[in-house]
Amino acid sequence: MSEAATGMGGNWHVRKVRIGEVEFPYHYGVDCTDRILGELADLGADRFIVVTDDTVLALHGERILPGLRALAPVEVLSQQPGEHMKSLSQLSDYVERALGAHATRSTVVIAFGGGVPGNLAGLLSALIFRGVRLVHIPTTTVAAMDSVLSLKQAINSSLGKNHIGTYYSPEAVYTDIRMLTTLPERELRSGLCEAAKNCLAIAPDALPGLRKVLANGGLNTPDSLLWLLDESIRAKTMVTAQDTREQRAALVLEYGHTTGHAVELADQRLRGSEGLSHGEAIAFGMIVAARISHARGWMSRECVIQHEEIVAALGAPQRLPGKMTVDDVLSVVRDDNKRGYLPAEPDSIPYVLLKGLGDLAGTENLPLVQVKLAEIRDALEGLNRDNAWGS
Repeated sequence: MSEAATGMGGNWHVRKVRIGEVEFPYHYGVDCTDRILGELADLGADRFIVVTDDTVLALHGERILPGLRALAPVEVLSQQPGEHMKSLSQLSDYVERALGAHATRSTVVIAFGGGVPGNLAGLLSALIFRGVRLVHIPTTTVAAMDSVLSLKQAINSSLGKNHIGTYYSPEAVYTDIRMLTTLPERELRSGLCEAAKNCLAIAPDALPGLRKVLANGGLNTPDSLLWLLDESIRAKTMVTAQDTREQRAALVLEYGHTTGHAVELADQRLRGSEGLSHGEAIAFGMIVAARISHARGWMSRECVIQHEEIVAALGAPQRLPGKMTVDDVLSVVRDDNKRGYLPAEPDSIPYVLLKGLGDLAGTENLPLVQVKLAEIRDALEGLNRDNAWGS
């Protein structure tokens, strides 16, 4: 479990995040960019390699880059945002550019942006000279409340999401909550979908607080975002503290991800950047998982309705988007990256299911069960036919 401390009149928070044998500090506050730059100065970097995207640069580049350049030379690796960045060709290009910019073992790689730049930066820092220091400065709710609270760094293959990667620890994480308040509503809610996942699967005692935040609106207020960040850190470290590689108990964090990842990737193939965000897809995937559990007689109808009410409040979809078909989703689900945790069964894949809020199927040390593709098909077809039960 992480520990918390505050300073600077309560505007600067530091929590120690423990993931198995690894521990790193998570620093956050509101309007604290100067403090972040002060912390980066203490690293003594000979240069900074900043991995970001063009949207983040336009919104927040002037907050960070001038201060970084006052400390050391800066190489910025940026392009148009999107899942296309998470490819082997892009990683290869960034490695060559970082080395061409005279990176050394004293260089610090900064992941500046959302989860996609974060994953690229994580792999880049792990590969250069077999490992240089990595720092995260997340600017999205998905990154701040989910992806940086992990050692997993991964890119996509041509078959599916996050097939190629490694585990690598950051030196530290720094979040200025003010940057999160500038997010478009859809992107903001995307990160909150991951926070909702943590509440449903890990910490149901936080659900009243989540419902209050959703009911009050104003999701981009500093107070709401600070509460959500605190709860996300608490929930994730509850399951990662003894599971460095997130391959045992922490697999609960994959709740909603099996079908969610497939829907996300299939939609991006169909609609490109107009496709569902990561969080929206995961929220949809949680409803699919809940319906599968209910069909097995594990989860109550009331619990499924709770899932659907929260997903609806987050503005996430409750049926397949656009022209996507059930077969589009199943063709991607077959290549899910959790294959191999359980003995193979014909036409089945390992899946995280709940029996109730915070009540995992499987075992405490391996919260996975085999789910037949036909069960996923039935749940998807039922959603497209019935939509939400609570409507």
